[in-house]
Amino acid sequence: MPAEELLLPRSAQEAIGLLSRHGPELLVLAGGTIAMGLVNDGAIFPAQAMSLHRAGMDGMRLLDGRLEIGPTTTLDRVANDGLPLLAGAAREVGGWAVRNRATIGGNLFAAPPYGDVATALLALDATVVIGGPDGSRTVLLEHFYRGHLEYDLGEAELVTGLTVPLPAGETAFIKYGRRQAAAPSVVAVAVRVAWDAGGAVAEARIALGAAGPHPLRAHGAEAALAGGPLDAESIAAAARAAMEDCDPPGDALASAWYRRKMVGVFVRRALERLGGVA
Repeated sequence: MPAEELLLPRSAQEAIGLLSRHGPELLVLAGGTIAMGLVNDGAIFPAQAMSLHRAGMDGMRLLDGRLEIGPTTTLDRVANDGLPLLAGAAREVGGWAVRNRATIGGNLFAAPPYGDVATALLALDATVVIGGPDGSRTVLLEHFYRGHLEYDLGEAELVTGLTVPLPAGETAFIKYGRRQAAAPSVVAVAVRVAWDAGGAVAEARIALGAAGPHPLRAHGAEAALAGGPLDAESIAAAARAAMEDCDPPGDALASAWYRRKMVGVFVRRALERLGGVA
């Protein structure tokens, strides 16, 4: 790595202080699986880097009906100990060696077609905790994304935590890749549905990965489910709406047209898992 200096803060506050002092040119590393690929490809040439490996920002704990996750928690830990939707998404990321280094916080910044765990977090109404020189603030993950590689994050701010409400209802995650394992997504779909006492859909969350400039909510698809039964008709309507909600990129894996079609297919399949519709 060409960096002249590697900084190793021992706390989140020390890390924020170093970022304030050195400015936005300081390369921040969590697991390094994204940043080191850019370094190795010659896309970035950092003079200074800061690793969060020793900053004590990892771990998961249940508190007052929510799961609090440190941003440097590895995806391997999430795959083994996380909520079912998060664990399922984490197991789809790379092989064991990658998951043992990659972090849940870093996954928020993975450009499409990556970011499978961020897609699952979006379906779970996750909140991002952001620390900076002026203190801490929170923002819904949906609002954290502002565009392609654009985030609600100031120059001297760091993601210091994630908060996930324990989900009501049922969840499902499906990833479609060109290979069965360790493949970038053609499409990733995370869904959560809760029912009322009468069996109607009380709440629906449908999140899409590799279908826009960042993981995104399919609000039209969610609205198509609200207030009615989860049956073949409503699922078909949600799948059609999800195709309208997305704005997929085209790349070497798949064209934008193909990705849009696959959004419809895999939203339908994910919802059918919950509704038991053949």
